Amino acid sequence: MAQRSPRKLTDLLYNQVKKNGGSGLAGEIVVLESQQSGHPSSVQTFIAAYPSRYIYAYGDEITLYDGEEEQTIKADPWEMLKKFRDEKKGWLFGYLGYDLKNFVENLESTNRSPIRQPDLFMMEPSILVKIADGGVETIIGPEQTPESADHPPPFSVDDLQPGISREEYIKTVEKIKEQIKEGDFYELNYSYAINGRFDGDSYGLYQKMRKVNPVPFGAYLKLKDLEICSASPERFLQKRGRRLISEPIKGTSARSAVAEDDSRFKEDLMNEKNRAENLMIVDLVRHDFSRVAKTGTVEVSKLYDIQTFDTVHQLISRVEGELDDNVDSIDAIKACYPMGSMTGAPKYRVMQEIDHHENYRRGIYSGAIGYITPEDDVDFSVVIRTAIIQDSKLIYPVGGAITSDSDAVEEWEETKIKARTIFLASENE
Repeated sequence: MAQRSPRKLTDLLYNQVKKNGGSGLAGEIVVLESQQSGHPSSVQTFIAAYPSRYIYAYGDEITLYDGEEEQTIKADPWEMLKKFRDEKKGWLFGYLGYDLKNFVENLESTNRSPIRQPDLFMMEPSILVKIADGGVETIIGPEQTPESADHPPPFSVDDLQPGISREEYIKTVEKIKEQIKEGDFYELNYSYAINGRFDGDSYGLYQKMRKVNPVPFGAYLKLKDLEICSASPERFLQKRGRRLISEPIKGTSARSAVAEDDSRFKEDLMNEKNRAENLMIVDLVRHDFSRVAKTGTVEVSKLYDIQTFDTVHQLISRVEGELDDNVDSIDAIKACYPMGSMTGAPKYRVMQEIDHHENYRRGIYSGAIGYITPEDDVDFSVVIRTAIIQDSKLIYPVGGAITSDSDAVEEWEETKIKARTIFLASENE
């Protein structure tokens, strides 16, 4: 097994864990995979499966499973998540949806969701396997020793279409720019959903997305009636001990097979517009951190770092801080939620306006996928470059930051660049 690549190990272990099966209602599986060799954030992979406990939330309707039966209550999802974590401080894996914002601020989500997706899912696994440094460690449950060959499961993605016309997108961007000029806000992240038809095994799609665009924060989630295939390059929040780290992305350019063009695209990331967008979100994250960090500890440790992926170049910065002694991981997540790179600034005001301008409910998109350890450390990615599947329907939201000097046509083209992963993954080989 030591000679197998980390990606091959992930697939073999996933198949073995899936074959082992679970019991009763609890059949969920979460894969958090470091896919990009050489990237500083690609250090370990987790496969968590068959929860002994879980929590689902649809707004304030909370479903809890204790290993034997489910119960549904009405409560604040953030408070219930903290209670769920405190009852038994084990490993937790899952996601937080964008619309949990409604329980952070006095907000609401008025748009219709394309599919039924929980606002929150976290589980304590009965099987947990870790892959790191070429080795496999079974943390919870029976030892996993996969020996069989892996064959990518078949799937198809068809009829991928944007959920808004080019003309309507441009018209909305101009409206947003007018509001910026009137002083309503500084920057707004505007998105739309690409819709398609899906057939087959969603893990096959996840593998294909990984092949065309490996990332440090790959994620695959198989829930009761929902599958999530994520190829995120962006870290929302990491907590190690009392140290907080966030790595916001603002600034995207295309890749090219022509070296000279690719170098030019990369250099274009450092233009004034991209740097202004990035700095604005960095300041927003610094402000979020200041609410939970010790005074004087918040710093920008990296500004305007260009990172290269298979389909895009990205402009990434890093904000760090030392968490106050009386603040736990869920307090920190809530204080910074949702990620500023997915809202704009000022955060509260633009979240009000996002719901007015967009024509769908974001749900999982713009949220966070990750884990919480028994020691209360966390690592969550931002939900971007993500396919969400239910029954035979697939959605893949894309968006970008709109500022006063945005060019609406260029912004439309940038969303198409961000959608390359799903279009390339849908092609037959």
